[in-house]
Amino acid sequence: MNDAIRINKYMPIAIIYFFFNSFLLPPGLLYTAILTPALLLWLYQQNHLKNIWTFFIITIPFAVIHFSNGVDSRFYLISYTLLFTAFVFSLSFIEFVKKCNTLRSIFKVIIILNFFFLLIGCIAFFIPALKATFWLVTFVSYGLDQFPRLKLLTYEPSYYSTLLVPIVMYYLLKILFFDLPNPWLVGFLIAFPLLLAFSLGILIGIPLAIFILFLMKLKLFLTKKRLRQFILLTTFLILIAFILLVIFYPNNPLFIRINNLFVGHDSSFRGRTSDSYHLAWVVANKKSIFFGVGLGQIKVLGLELWRNFYQYNFSPNEIAIPNATADTFAVFGIAGVCIRLGIEIFFFFRTKVYTNYYRLTLFIFIFIYQFTGSYLYNIAEFVIWIMAFSNTFPEFDQKNLSLKVITARFSVQGLKNNSG
Repeated sequence: MNDAIRINKYMPIAIIYFFFNSFLLPPGLLYTAILTPALLLWLYQQNHLKNIWTFFIITIPFAVIHFSNGVDSRFYLISYTLLFTAFVFSLSFIEFVKKCNTLRSIFKVIIILNFFFLLIGCIAFFIPALKATFWLVTFVSYGLDQFPRLKLLTYEPSYYSTLLVPIVMYYLLKILFFDLPNPWLVGFLIAFPLLLAFSLGILIGIPLAIFILFLMKLKLFLTKKRLRQFILLTTFLILIAFILLVIFYPNNPLFIRINNLFVGHDSSFRGRTSDSYHLAWVVANKKSIFFGVGLGQIKVLGLELWRNFYQYNFSPNEIAIPNATADTFAVFGIAGVCIRLGIEIFFFFRTKVYTNYYRLTLFIFIFIYQFTGSYLYNIAEFVIWIMAFSNTFPEFDQKNLSLKVITARFSVQGLKNNSG
């Protein structure tokens, strides 16, 4: 009964965050931002409103420097408010993770609802009036003009994919480490939406994080027979799929985009990496390399730069740097990047991320991804950081999994002795 109460209490918020946070709202605005007063009230009731001063302690010194260098006050205040709402949401999510004991149930409901909405999206794909609600049809890479990518009810496929990451990682590790019922069905439910969203950064980042975890904890992986079998079988199936694609569908979108990536023709990936760092450097140079240009000033100082660089008539609201680290550098300079990385490293050791494989995998993923995507106000990224630094899912604790391996080994040895 207690679990049911918790599910009823938190599930609506989780569904709004995942599926409807930007639905029918102007670009850049989220319902979690609109609900900031309610979140502040909730933090006050939880006696954690005092932590709000951290935001002002960090940002006010930057604001003083930025205003002394000259800023557009309107854009600065709007962006400052948006960043504040993201900070309030983050504090609220920290409290949510501490108090919610039903994350597993929430993940299960979200993954089922996600597939339900995906089916609706597949039907909407053939209905012109509804297609844009679920799909983004745009230029992706050389040879992929007007290519459809799944975004469901969010505003962008990469953001939708980032929302999925904590759930995908959870179920992937469940499949790898535990006897999860229907593992292939679960694998399909988490992989198929990511493939349709076609965010290359996510599609590469998740396997890369798992692979790095594998290298870091090689002994644990090698001592689990079922895990070895699953990895070998999965590798075999991927190899078979690769061969079939080469023979029967060599010009598939994935191969085209990977080829473009290696030859430098993937404009989307380049826009999130080399282009972002170049533009961030040029913009920061207009004011201060050490402290950046200030919140919202990219839209002012970068307008002509973006138009000339991309040969496209951008509006101010379309100007953005789709790379969290480059965005931080442009807005807050070298000082901001140092603070960002310092906070991440500090909490990595403070919360002992390395003691839990789920948290460690999330940390590896988002630490790499921040250099190749996301943006300064991305609450989906903040959620991943918070879950990496929170005490979630103790079944993935290193001591528990090591004990599980040792117990299994002694059990097998005991059976051999008894049979002898």
